[in-house]
Amino acid sequence: WRETSHKSLLRLPSPLRLKMSLRESRSDMAKDAFRNNYGAISADLHKQSLLQGAAKEKHKKEVGETISSVVFGGLDGIITTFAVVTAATAAQLSRGLIIVLGLANLIGDAIGMGIGDFVSSKAEFDHVTAERERESWEIDNCLETEKTEMIDIYVQKGLTREEAVEVVDLMLENKDVFLERMMADELGLLPPEDPKTAAKNAFVTFLSFIVFGGLPIIAYVVNGHYDRPGALDNVFYEALGLFGFALLVLGVYRGYVTGKPWYITGPLTLLNGSVTTAAAWGLG
Repeated sequence: WRETSHKSLLRLPSPLRLKMSLRESRSDMAKDAFRNNYGAISADLHKQSLLQGAAKEKHKKEVGETISSVVFGGLDGIITTFAVVTAATAAQLSRGLIIVLGLANLIGDAIGMGIGDFVSSKAEFDHVTAERERESWEIDNCLETEKTEMIDIYVQKGLTREEAVEVVDLMLENKDVFLERMMADELGLLPPEDPKTAAKNAFVTFLSFIVFGGLPIIAYVVNGHYDRPGALDNVFYEALGLFGFALLVLGVYRGYVTGKPWYITGPLTLLNGSVTTAAAWGLG
């Protein structure tokens, strides 16, 4: 693919050409081409994919879902746990009690988040599966009615009735294709997440919650003197530093994944966490 894109790369401005030529991933180059509106690069990359027998781009759906679980679990973990630590410190509870409260919140919420993530995904899977079975039965027993419904939908989307009929007749040559379009266009339902993937993502959410949420507590654990009351001392500032570092990492990572500038997503995530911390301190 690098040879295929070489001529198009030469047409780019030097800094961008250098940046894209150093990419290891064709997907990364495609993203850069989109962001910078370079159609020639995008066309070359897609042509090369077709030549290699990869007509469909692999957007790594499972990886994207795992990344979402990492960010979702991590942000919830670090913000809620540090809110508890901050409120307990403001109330001048002992360091030992701050650790106990922080760990109780950390473990309880992590389990709740993981189970909730799995249960919601499983419920969605069961719902979509049931609807798919019902629609499949209707295709087998009420085909003309389902065909008319789909034609009406495409007419509402802007096709003429003749075009809509042609499209639906073409899809009807493959029941699975027609069924998928019915699920999406009529019911607004997409193929559900596999239960095995849901279980994996639930575990990732749990683990991310524990890892990031546990960072502020580390400062209190390693410094000892568990009978001392919480205060705006070095221990709290160490916990605050770990809190800010975790938020920045998660914010920058979110920016990298979504293609948004890291220097915006990082500080914005930090700002959101700061508002929560200030509210927790006030309540304490």
